Amino acid sequence: MRTIRLDSVSLPPALRKRVSARTLVGLGVVWLTVFFIVPVLYLLVESLNFGDGALFAYYETALSGVYGETLVRTFLYAFLTTAICLVLGYLSAYYIAFKSKRAILLLSLVLLPLWIAIIIRFFGVRLFFISSGPVQQVFGTDFGFLFSRNGVILGLVCALLPFAVLPIYNSLRSIDDELINASHTLGASQLQTLRTVILPLSYPGVIAATLFVFILAAGSYLAPSFLGSSENLMMANRIADAQGYSVPLASAMSVVFTGGLLILVGLFNHFANVSEVLGDL
Repeated sequence: MRTIRLDSVSLPPALRKRVSARTLVGLGVVWLTVFFIVPVLYLLVESLNFGDGALFAYYETALSGVYGETLVRTFLYAFLTTAICLVLGYLSAYYIAFKSKRAILLLSLVLLPLWIAIIIRFFGVRLFFISSGPVQQVFGTDFGFLFSRNGVILGLVCALLPFAVLPIYNSLRSIDDELINASHTLGASQLQTLRTVILPLSYPGVIAATLFVFILAAGSYLAPSFLGSSENLMMANRIADAQGYSVPLASAMSVVFTGGLLILVGLFNHFANVSEVLGDL
């Protein structure tokens, strides 16, 4: 088991005399209230129809027609992206943690895309498949990735894969080597050790990766904009478009989307016990 011990950090004496712990907590509460709680409450008020007609008229619109289809599509894309990232992320993290002799170099390559603006990464994927790009120049086709569902998911996977690799890698490296050695000593094969020892003990990293990737994928705006068509728009795109002509409708769509996301995360927490699992990271 690899542990890192950090010395306790306290405020400088001069600052500690002027600033108390209550002051610091108060500043955090004020910031959270002004820039999070108040905007959310205002969003809820804006989403309700206090004029003529039903109070929840905007919610009915947000849940029907093209908006309802977009909501389902958004979560479907997020599910697919998460599943692909978990498979690729686990394979990559496993190789880096147990097989590679250049783990630092490979981790640097995993982190490298995070240093580049996400809009540039999506634009790079798009350039890769356009008519003048290398794929069509070599194969004469974009294989259905450009301006399609496949392109949106590919872009999301490319952008979010590091968020799957890093927590899984951290979880794998925290496994005690003696447990793995004991499994081999008792006659377990590499596959049996993976199934009965490594996979269960890496569960916290998998849970964290699932949450990170799913939430970030569901809220993506740029991936559909750069790699999809009008038939592949996600909720972030619909909300951005709606606020240009109807702020109440955009507010209702935001509430519906956030509520749906919280429900899915809550169901996931019911089966995975997220708080307990993440506490082990």
